[in-house]
Formats: sequence, structure tokens, C-alpha cells
Amino acid sequence: MSLTVKAVQNGMNGVGMASGAAGLSQDAGKGKSIFAGTMVVPSETDGLVEDKRKDARKQAMRLVGDAWGKDQKLVQRIDGKWKIWENKMTQIKDSETRINDIEEAKARLQEQYEIDPKSQEQEDLDLLEKYQDRQNGVRGLEFTDEEKERLKELQYMERTEYQNEVLKLNHDSGKEKVGIEQLQMQAERIRGSISSDEEKQEISQDMLKAQDTADEILDTAGKEIMNMLVQEGKDKVDQETADEKEKAEEVQEKKEEQQEKIEQSREERKEQQEIVEGNLEADQLEKEFSLKQKNFSNMESAQRTINRMMKENNLVEDDLKGIEIDFEF
Repeated sequence: MSLTVKAVQNGMNGVGMASGAAGLSQDAGKGKSIFAGTMVVPSETDGLVEDKRKDARKQAMRLVGDAWGKDQKLVQRIDGKWKIWENKMTQIKDSETRINDIEEAKARLQEQYEIDPKSQEQEDLDLLEKYQDRQNGVRGLEFTDEEKERLKELQYMERTEYQNEVLKLNHDSGKEKVGIEQLQMQAERIRGSISSDEEKQEISQDMLKAQDTADEILDTAGKEIMNMLVQEGKDKVDQETADEKEKAEEVQEKKEEQQEKIEQSREERKEQQEIVEGNLEADQLEKEFSLKQKNFSNMESAQRTINRMMKENNLVEDDLKGIEIDFEF
């Protein structure tokens, strides 16, 4: 989330902005209206979110990078072994090619000397070649009892020119065969080492595990970022709610103050009314008292008049029985 700030000085608004960029630059130089435009000001949560993203990416990249480095070293080692194995196989093929060339040379000699393949000379030569190969280190050669007996005889017999020529070629062929056997053993050991490394690669699966872990890191970071944004929204809502509540409380306080003033005014009016009524009652009492005083005075005057008439006319009280004087005015 971010805050948008619009800076307007000296009464400049959007309409003033549209009046022309040239005018703005000139006015700005004269200290007049300047429009700052719309700027996005990152909030504190924006910074935390970006830091969280960067940390998660760095951690994931470092984890994947380390795993990739280990995986690459193993891959490079396997590739190197494959190259060595391929080189061994190439050497074996080259030796086999040379052996084939030697065999073809033997065949030409056989034709040149017109040797019957089934002759005793050829059979003895074949046995001598086998023995020569055995002597040169070729493995897997076994001799029957008959062959052993014949070899004992051949050791004292003179060889023909053809046999000597062929045995010279076979000597080189035997070395190639021994070389092939050694290369094959080396190639087998290398192939076994490659298989072992490939099994380690399949078992470890560092790259896949690192990728899964990196995904988890990024996923966790994403959830934490979401929680941060949700919390910011909640805090904002809580703040707005608190502000609204504070405003409502202020309005309520003002209403109560106004009500108190109204009540006070009512009390004051009531007191004034009671004072007025009290004054009226006092005036009434005063008037009644004055009337009573007047009536009393009139009654005394009337009594004095009656007494005087009685004296003047020598009237007795019996003569006054029929006289009624109303003193209520």
C-alpha cells in the first residue's frame, strides 16, 4: 500500500498545470506557482514487504546456487569420466583395427606361400600362435593334453619361413590383444564409477530438493507479505474506526454539553418564573393585607358611627338586631 501526495502551492491546480509547461518553468523561476505532481510515497509496510521479498529471493537463490554448484561438480565429474571411458573405447577400436590388419596380412602370407589351411604346417602354426599369445599375457587361453604334447615336440622342431613370418605378425597382434584386455578392464572400472556417481546423483537430488525448499521459502515469504498487508489494512481500519469513534464521542459530548445548557436554561427560567410568581403572590398578599386593613378601618369607622347613632338616638342593642352590614368588598 502507498500514499499519494499532491503538492499545490499558491493556489495552483490541475487547470493551471494544463496551461503550459513553459509557463510553469518561468513562473517557478519567479517564485510563483509550482506543481509538484503526483508522487507515490512508500509506506512503512511497503519497505518491509520489499525487504521480505529481497531476503526470500536471496535465500532461495543462494540455496539453489549451492545445490546447483554441488550438482554441477558431480555432473562435471561424471562427464569427465565419460570422456575417459570414450577414450578407452576409442583405443580399443584402434587396437581391434590393427589386429584386423594383422589378420589380413597373415591371410596374404598364407596365399603367398600357398599354404593349405588344413595342412600340418598350418595346424602347428595355429598352436604356436596360441602359445605365443599365452606367453605375451593374453588371458583365457587353455591347452588340451594333446596340444601340450605337440608343443613339447614343436620346441625341438625347426619352423618354416612362412611360420616365422606369421609369428612375427602375431607377436604384434598379441600385444594389441593384451592392450585391449587392459583397456576393457579400465573402461569397466570407469563405467562402474560412473554408475555409482549417477546413483548418488539420483539419491541426493540436491537440485530438486533445493528447488522445493526455495519454493517453500518464496511461498512462506508470500504468505508473510500477505499477512503484513492484511495487518496494515486491519490497522488502517482500526485507526479509522478509532477516529470515527472519537468523532462520535466528541459529537456526543457536545450534545451532552448542549443538553446541559438547555437544562440549565430551563432551571434558570423556572427559577425566574418562581421568582416572578413569588413576587406576584407577595403583591397579592400585600393587596389583600391592604384591603383587610382598609376593611378593618372601615369596620371601625362603621362601628364608631353606629355607636354614635346609638348614643344620639338612645338605641339599645335590641334595636340593632335587624341591621346587617356586609364587610366583604
